[in-house]
Amino acid sequence: MDPELGLEARRLYLSAALAMHVTRSVKGRVAVNSDTGDLLALARDLNAERIERAHSLSFEPPYPGVTAGVKTTSGGLRLLLACHVSERDGKPIGVAFTSLIPGRPPQVSVAPPGTPISEEWRSPEEGPA
Repeated sequence: MDPELGLEARRLYLSAALAMHVTRSVKGRVAVNSDTGDLLALARDLNAERIERAHSLSFEPPYPGVTAGVKTTSGGLRLLLACHVSERDGKPIGVAFTSLIPGRPPQVSVAPPGTPISEEWRSPEEGPA
C-alpha cells in the first residue's frame, strides 16, 4: 500500500475511534441546553487514555487538547479542541480536532501532520485564550 494512503487510512480510523469514544462520553449528543460552562466541563472530562494505550499513540497536549474557547456562531455555541497525534515512537499521524456543539453528536477529524494549532489556544482548564 502507498505509504500516504496508509497514513490517510490511519487518520480516518483514528477519527472514527475517537468520535465513537467521545460520543459515548457525552451519551450520544451534547445536551441541547449546554452553555459555555457545560461545554468546557465536557471537554475537561474527555480523555482518550484507552485509545492511546490500545493503539500505541501519543497525544500532545493530552486529548482533547487546547481551544480558543467557546465561540458563538450563527447556529449557537461551539467548542473546538485540537491536539497533535503521533505514534508512540514519535512519528506524526496528524492533528485531532474535536467539535462540541449543543444538540449535536460530537465530531472528530484528524488532519494531516503539520496542520497548525494556534499557540494562543489554551487547555479547557486554563479558560479562554
